[in-house]
Order: sequence, then structure tokens, then C-alpha cells
Amino acid sequence: MKLAEIFGDHMVLQRDKEICLFGYGKGKIEVEFCGQKFSFTSDTDDFRVYLPSCPAGGPYEMKVILDGDKRIIKDIMIGDVYIASGQSNMEFCLKYTADIEYTNNQNIRFFTEPNNAEDDGTPVKYSADWFICEGKAVDDFSAIGYYFAVELQKHTDIPVGIVSCSKGASRVDAWTAPEYVETAEYQKMVAVKHNDYNTYKFNHNSWLYKNKLLNIVPFANSGVLWYQGESNRHREEAIYYAKMLEIMIENWRKLWNCNLPFYCVQIMPCNEPATVGDWAIIRHQQELVSKTVDNTYLVTLVDTGEKELLHPEKKKKVSYALANAVRNVQLGEDIEYCGPVLEKYQAIENGIELIFSHADGLHIKGESLLDTYIYDENNEHLPVNFIIEENRLKVLWKSGCNPNKITLGYCNAPMHNLYNSSDYLASPFELIL
Repeated sequence: MKLAEIFGDHMVLQRDKEICLFGYGKGKIEVEFCGQKFSFTSDTDDFRVYLPSCPAGGPYEMKVILDGDKRIIKDIMIGDVYIASGQSNMEFCLKYTADIEYTNNQNIRFFTEPNNAEDDGTPVKYSADWFICEGKAVDDFSAIGYYFAVELQKHTDIPVGIVSCSKGASRVDAWTAPEYVETAEYQKMVAVKHNDYNTYKFNHNSWLYKNKLLNIVPFANSGVLWYQGESNRHREEAIYYAKMLEIMIENWRKLWNCNLPFYCVQIMPCNEPATVGDWAIIRHQQELVSKTVDNTYLVTLVDTGEKELLHPEKKKKVSYALANAVRNVQLGEDIEYCGPVLEKYQAIENGIELIFSHADGLHIKGESLLDTYIYDENNEHLPVNFIIEENRLKVLWKSGCNPNKITLGYCNAPMHNLYNSSDYLASPFELIL
């Protein structure tokens, strides 16, 4: 018998939830933890046993005897665990980022799911050890996972564990179970795929779902940090991204048997030709998920001035926004984490009034609103004026004009400058009138 690889020295277990120990093999299981002893018997090849929930604290030791083979797991903390998943911008290592800030904190721990694959699909196995946040030890860990943990732990004083389970160039369908992906309805959505599907064989046949994700299920956690979408950016499939992400979220919630919170990062500006991929559609679809799927939240795009980079090297602001989202949603703090998001509009004389959520302190940086256009029925630009009053944006045009569309930052590399008072950039939009 063997415990799953995620169980090891220095690990963080989720506070206030049942602790599930799982692994492989049949036999008798004995556990001693937090002053209590438990005994179970498994007659299946995969075992799961549950221990009572515990409050935050530590360090603790756990003694596990699997069919007579004893193991002691040391330096265990109990706190809040988050799964950091998605593709390359989530996987992007701290050592490659700009303006690195190292810290030492015994109450922050990291684990990287070790099963991986080469581009051609050949399996690769790395080491699988939890490690403590100590200086350059974090260099090869997810930069977003690292900065998120540092910022969150600073405000909660509760141990934080980050489980990195991501893969560069991965598609949302690769993280979804075959029973969802292989339906006729789903296959129609991905009939035309971005070339990352053909280039990277680990995107085939739910490989990442089967070979990475399932290895950490059902390790209890507080939620998922999700940063993905670039590899589904071909326009013909991008229009279905919200539905595909919704299906994946439903799939994962069934695996964990709870309503896992999902904190989704809107993909960043990238100066790529629209013929290669449509980033604007993906951003809109990510926003749509945050509006229509319960317990999902959007962290809007951040303009770091790195539009030429597929992998922006400045990761702090988006990481801090994710931490603020958790502080707002799960800890009940009155703190902003998202930019203005268009919710509705209403007609006014010679124009419309746009109403946003997350709009406190709505303002324009600079003298005029950039990257915002009004189109007529011939798809030509119309002259317009913009006024901000009471956190609402009024779009005004000359009498007699007949606009049929308004866009704000709706392109691969947005340059709009509409912010809220927390300095978060507005979610781009295309509004058909």
C-alpha cells in the first residue's frame, strides 16, 4: 500500500474540512493524528479514508501504518490550501519574472504535482516534495502561486499551501474528463482547434486530467486559481470557451464533491495578429463565466506594458488581485479585486449610459478615453464624447447618428484606460446596440 505523492513532510492540510488520505493498494490502514487514532480496512485497489476536520495550527506529525508498513509524516501545518492550475502563465517560474522579492515564511508551503509530459506526449516524472517558503527555494515554483501565498498569508496569519498543477500550452479540454469531452456536442465546439492541440500531444485524450489532476483528487482545499485560455484562442472554438470552462468546473466540483470556488484570471494583452488567435473573445468568455457560473470570480486583465510577451514577466499585480479576491469572497473583507465590468446600459438623449460592477471611483487615466469606438451600420467610426458621472460612463453622439456597436479595448492588445479607484483595469467589451 502507498499514499498518494501529495502526502509528505511539510505539507499543508485544509483547515475545517474532513481530511481525506488516499492512495493505492488493499489492506489495513492505521492513522494517528492530533491525538486521535483511527483504523480502516480497504479492499479496493484505490483507498480513501477520512479523518475529522481540524482548525488551523501546527506543526504536527502523522503516523500512518499501511498494511504493516509504518510511515511518519513530519512538520504538517493545517491552514488554507489552493490549487494553482492552468497553462504557461500559471506555470511560469518565479526565477523568470521581473523585480523578484524573496521571503522566508514557515507558514507558507508549496507542492508541484510531479507527473508531466514532453511535447510529444512522452511521460516525464519529477520529484514530489512539499517545501517551505525560504528564499530562492521558490525559484522554480509558480510565480503567481508564490506571490498569491505571500500576500494572502500576510493578511490572514494562517498557514497557506499552494498545490501547483499546471502545464504550459495546455487546453481547457485537456483538463476535462473524457466523458465530457468525447460527446458529440463538445466535439462540435472544438471542431476547429488552435494549433497548440496538434503541437502538444498532452492536449489529446484528456491526458492532463487523467495523468495530473486525478493524482491530487480529493486533496481538500479552499479553491482553485485558474489562469488559462490562450491555447483555446482560435476564433472558431474561442466563442465556446465559456461553455467549455463551465463544463470543466462542473467536472472538478463533482470530483471534490463540493462547490469549489474558482478564481479566474483574464488573459493579458498580447500583440498577436487576430488571424492567429482571438484574445478578445476569450476575455469576454471568461467574464461570462464569472457572471453565469456560481462561485466563480474574475480577476481582470492587467496592462504591465509587456504586450509583446506571451508570458508577461510582471506577475505581482495579478497575484495580489487573486489574494484580494479570496480575502473578499472567503474572508469577508471589503476589498476590491476586479476592474469595472459592464453589466447593463440604458438609453439617454443622444447616447447611452453604461453601468458597471466593481466601478467605485470609475475614472479615466489621462485626458481622454482610449481604445474605445462607436460604429455605424457601415462599420465606420462615429465621433463621440464620454462623460463619467456617479461611477457611470455616458457615451454621447451627435443628433442623427445611428450607432450599432460600441467597443472598449476589444482587441488582442487593449490600450483602454478606464479604471476603478483600486487601480484595476476595466474588462474589455463589445456591445451590440
